[in-house]
Amino acid sequence: MRRTAAALLLALTCCAGPAPVAAQATLQEAVAEVRGAVQVVVPLAPVVDRPEDRVSDAAVAHIIRWEITSPAYYERRLRSPIWPGGASGVTWCVGYDGGHQSAPVIRRDWAGHRAVARLATTAGITGTKARDVLPRYRDIVTPYDYCARIFRDVTLPAYHRLARRTFADGWELLPEDAQGTLTATVYNRGTSMVGSRRSEMVTLRDVCVPRGDVRCMAAQYRAMCRIWRGTINEAGLCGRYNDAARLAESAK
Repeated sequence: MRRTAAALLLALTCCAGPAPVAAQATLQEAVAEVRGAVQVVVPLAPVVDRPEDRVSDAAVAHIIRWEITSPAYYERRLRSPIWPGGASGVTWCVGYDGGHQSAPVIRRDWAGHRAVARLATTAGITGTKARDVLPRYRDIVTPYDYCARIFRDVTLPAYHRLARRTFADGWELLPEDAQGTLTATVYNRGTSMVGSRRSEMVTLRDVCVPRGDVRCMAAQYRAMCRIWRGTINEAGLCGRYNDAARLAESAK
């Protein structure tokens, strides 16, 4: 019998071990700004049960670990909405940013949530305005099991499709776990290929993926650390992409 998505996520993230406290640095201004931009481009879609939209279990565990540390940490600190900073809106679950969604999309994605009508009112509120209104929503609770199901079945398939379009040349040559690292990268950094901060993304797209070369992919993930060196995000984001590199190298 298949385990539920929530149970699977719980097992995977617990087995992965506790992420460093520095992993929480991923919820910083630069990351939040990128996440918001991605969600504007890719509004979340209803779950589509297609094999090609499936993200590998190891990649899901990787994203969960670096976004919320663990289910236990989520239950202690993240059950209620937060404001990650920067251009973010009111955010709940695993980085679901209400400010960068429309009210109809929020109502559709969270139709089963008892506070869906209130969550929908976060649509379009971003930046310091979101910070100011956050107290209105702090009493809303989203249990981990429900959050994990929406993340696995609604959020990730949309980003997986975006990653597949972005890295289309050679995508099918890659093992599922390697594809998952690209999904994780798009989820965290978006799809832009413009500017010096994106040179590793360009190499992934134009060199590594077309060759189906997971070692090349791993090298680019490690090289990304240069972007955050010496910043508040160094420990969290360097750790995140070193972890992505290891997953790519062991991909299957």
